[in-house]
Amino acid sequence: MNEKILAKMIESVNRHMPAVTKSLEELLNEKDPTILAKDGNEYYIESKELQFMASYVEEEERRRFRIPLILEMCEIGGERVVFVRDPLHIDFIKKAFGFNRIVNNNLMLYLYELPVIRRKLKTASQIMFRVEL
Repeated sequence: MNEKILAKMIESVNRHMPAVTKSLEELLNEKDPTILAKDGNEYYIESKELQFMASYVEEEERRRFRIPLILEMCEIGGERVVFVRDPLHIDFIKKAFGFNRIVNNNLMLYLYELPVIRRKLKTASQIMFRVEL
């Protein structure tokens, strides 16, 4: 399979990713909090998840804290891992879930740790797939 075809396949798998992110503060103030995705669909973010996140994010940081929380799935040396790259998201996950495995300024999670986060943040987190060509 050539690289161009593989890149198109990954792009297709990631079309659920947000076209535009919103701040935690902005979503907390919306009656029906939603995010517009690249595929044109609007995805509802549950208020209880936003409240959970807000309980761990300082009030002055809520304007900069972007939703959704991006969990980037990668393969390294034949093992699948998940990276969190946004520093505010990393701080949140450290506080809320206790994960603290920092590699090159990114939080690295193993696949078995992912369900703990996804159970609590079904609508406020999204998995992005990345393939190194």
